[in-house]
Parts: sequence; structure tokens; C-alpha cells
Amino acid sequence: MQGNLHKLGRQERGYSLIEIIVVAALIGVLAAISGIFVISYRKALAADSTASDLAAAIRETRATAIAQRNTYQMILFRRPSEGSDGYVVIRYVNDARNVVAGGTPYVTTATVVRRESLPLDYRFARTTDTGTGIPTPPETILRLPELSFASNSFSFLEGLGVDVGMSGDSAILTFKSDGSIINTPPTADPTSNLKNIPFNGVIFISCTSGSPQKRSFDARGLTVFGLTGRVTMWKNAGGPVAGQGVWVSGSRQVAE
Repeated sequence: MQGNLHKLGRQERGYSLIEIIVVAALIGVLAAISGIFVISYRKALAADSTASDLAAAIRETRATAIAQRNTYQMILFRRPSEGSDGYVVIRYVNDARNVVAGGTPYVTTATVVRRESLPLDYRFARTTDTGTGIPTPPETILRLPELSFASNSFSFLEGLGVDVGMSGDSAILTFKSDGSIINTPPTADPTSNLKNIPFNGVIFISCTSGSPQKRSFDARGLTVFGLTGRVTMWKNAGGPVAGQGVWVSGSRQVAE
């Protein structure tokens, strides 16, 4: 009888204060570690989402240009005074096809159909952070040139009474009805068939917040092949050489 009471007393004793403190400390450490991983995962997810959303917008604009047999333009803006960069999509319509220099006069109309800002702290730029533990991404992907930004004057659009609604250095992608993606001067009529040279290049995307190492791993790039309209997203990853990243897309890797 006494033996049973003794066992019952041991079972109802519960945990000591030291045991509770140790368990609470372990829970705190595990929570802190998991919190770091969660934040890192969310940042990587945001970088993927930003790049994939832009890639989807490029594909959608191209598909719409083909379906409607009209010319569309995507104007990308670097806006250092704003919280993020952005872009504008414009639809063009004219009353003539295959326009040539000195040909029959025609009328072109333009309408802004979309304005978008990248998520906060995201920019159209390549990450250039360097240092210990920072895998700096290569300057090119597949040896393609970076999409060039410049201080452009949109006199042609202004002449049509169109306000793009954004300012800053810009780069232009023009989507033709045949599915090609080209570069056109900001002062030219993009519906013209003059100098339709497909654009093959890279649009870099980076985040300006976080540690240099995190910014480097969050670097993204989109390769655009103007003749076929193919758009591919690339991520920066640590390479075999310290301080040198590699661009990765699925099972493909490039280190240039």
C-alpha cells in the first residue's frame, strides 16, 4: 500500500523549475533559428515572384500584340526617388500597315493600358555587392547584353497627348504583331516597320534591402530572345569559386 502511494507521489510531482527553464530556452533557440530560415525563404520567394510576374507580363503583352495584330510597348523605368522601379504598357493603333519612309501619311493613336510598380525595394539593376561570403553574380547571362536604360524623351507619345505617368531613366521593348520583340527609339513611331531588329538581351532585377549576401542570392535575371519571344528566369547561386556566383535556371548553369 505504502509502495503504491510512493509511486503515485512521484508521478504527480511534475517538472522542476530548472527543467521548465531548460525546455523554454530550447524552444526559444529553435524559434529563433526557424525564424531566420522563414525570413530568408520569404525573401527568396519575393524575388522569384517579382521576376516571374515581369516575365508573365512580357509574355502576355506579346500574346496580346499577336492576337490583336497591333503594336504594344513596355517602357521600363528606373525611379530612384520612388520605393521601387516600374513599367508602363502602351497599345498603338494606326490606319496603315507596312509603313515606309516617305510613304502615305497615316494616323497613329496610343493608349496606356497598364501601369505597374515592382515590389518595394526592387530595381531593374544587377547586384554588384562583393566581399567575403558574397557570390557576386556574373555580368551577363548566356553572353547576352543587358537591356540599356537612358534618359529618354518621349516626344512621339507626348505629341499624341499620352502621359506615361512615370519618369526616370527608361528602356523600351516593342512588341510587334508578328511576335517579335524589338528596340525602338523613344522618338520614333513603334508601328513603323523601319529597323525592326529583334532584341536579344537580359533584364536584371535586384533587391536593395537586406544584407549584401542576401541581396546577392536574391538577384534575378530574365533573358529575352526577341525573334521567338522566349523569356527565361535565372537565379544567382553560389559557384565553385569563392566570391563568384553562377546563373541557374532549372538544371542549366552559366558562369561567365
